[in-house]
Amino acid sequence: MTATGVPQAYVTGWKGFYRREFAVNEHVLVPRPETEHLIEDALEFMRTPGRRRVLDVGTGSGAIACTIASEVSDAIVTASDVSLPALIVAARNAARLGVAERCTFALADIAPEGEDGYDLILANLPYIPSADVPQKPDPVGFEPRLATDGGGDGLDEYRKLLARAPSLVHAGALLLMEAAPPTIIGLLTLAQATFPVAAITVHRDYAYLERYVRIATR
Repeated sequence: MTATGVPQAYVTGWKGFYRREFAVNEHVLVPRPETEHLIEDALEFMRTPGRRRVLDVGTGSGAIACTIASEVSDAIVTASDVSLPALIVAARNAARLGVAERCTFALADIAPEGEDGYDLILANLPYIPSADVPQKPDPVGFEPRLATDGGGDGLDEYRKLLARAPSLVHAGALLLMEAAPPTIIGLLTLAQATFPVAAITVHRDYAYLERYVRIATR
């Protein structure tokens, strides 16, 4: 963070994430270390042969999509976002990291229409309640509101995802959804209602804060 509150990543144009450097600008959320927990979980899951179709919802800079594609040489990744400027950043990161041929960047709300059969869905969607979104000079206030404002209770975008999720995956698929302590129980409740027979757990981050919901479908 600079003296004015502007995230240092916006000043330098780069942010490290999972041993790689990603180009970032004011159109994308700055990648967080906490999101690396989703990567670790996803990579463990993908050690099983045949689990190769991945959907990264709300890709932003493409940090998740490009990391998965870089770590798993035969992964086929679809990365969606409602922001065209964000998708341009993500596509450039994929090209620079040499994974563009296995990453498709789609201007779509949740997922491209007509697609299904994903083995793995990862999502770091907006999860801050509208009234709680920080303002400048807080560093988060400089990030695109489209990437931080989750609506009245912080879960509007996750409701959209979970409404479509059952039709996007098959039995044995994994869904990983990042949030934060104030909204994690609400997200857990939505997940349980959507996938009543799945194995659903909440996982913590480096600071031992509740950080993401894991859904293992059956």
